Amino acid sequence: MKLKTIIILIVIVLFNLKHVTGQSQNFGSINYNKAVNISGKQRMLSQKMSKAYLLLSKGVNNEKIKKELTSSKFIFERQLDILNQNAKSSSTKLYLRKVYGLWTEFKGIINETANLNNSLKIMNLNTELLSACHQVVKSIETSSNYSNKFFSNNDQELVKTINVSGKQRMLSQRLCLYFTAIKVFPKNKSEYQTVLKEVFEEFSDVISYLLINTYNTTETEEEIGVVMAAWENYQANKKKFLDGDFELIDVYNVTNDLTKSFNKITGLYELVSEKQK
Repeated sequence: MKLKTIIILIVIVLFNLKHVTGQSQNFGSINYNKAVNISGKQRMLSQKMSKAYLLLSKGVNNEKIKKELTSSKFIFERQLDILNQNAKSSSTKLYLRKVYGLWTEFKGIINETANLNNSLKIMNLNTELLSACHQVVKSIETSSNYSNKFFSNNDQELVKTINVSGKQRMLSQRLCLYFTAIKVFPKNKSEYQTVLKEVFEEFSDVISYLLINTYNTTETEEEIGVVMAAWENYQANKKKFLDGDFELIDVYNVTNDLTKSFNKITGLYELVSEKQK
């Protein structure tokens, strides 16, 4: 009888442990990997909207750019609501409130017809919005790493990889944003060049990091190869790029392609944990 009772107790404990572990690996109704991916996209969208608005203010009257601005605006707002609905920790909720406040101001500007005065406001505001979005990503990553004793070191490293890869999407758009800013505001060229140089170097360094990443598959390596081929011309002509001597439409197209590639790569990293289950 005692043995039967002990066995029942063990089964109950194991069931509860499995149940708690499953809950602990979730950010609300979505898992941490997806939450980091979604919140990481918010960083990219903040730069994508800024870039599109600057291009329109420069007179690049392209329907594709208009559509890019409109779709990014709606996606950003919807994803912000999703993150807010699933957030549990007080720190994440605090950072999300800050994003909401900045977003209200940012959205008010981009809803107006593009002009140089508003574009300058965007240049003064975009980094603050980006920083607030990044804090949300870091808060979710920290929650998965340190508030979750059931996470293994591999789980933690994978969440970090998804964050780093996802950040490349933002850096791709930020490259185009500050390259465009040099063209739109030549008086501020030195200031914007400094930012452009920092972004350029970080973007290049991360490509090397991801190339030898533990979680790479044949598919991710092939896509990283696509990135390296697209990036080669810019890396070989770094000074020319930083001086703003590339064709603007070329930079626009290449950075969008880089964003798409890193979106695919980040999605593939996100799927790794699903395949390991």
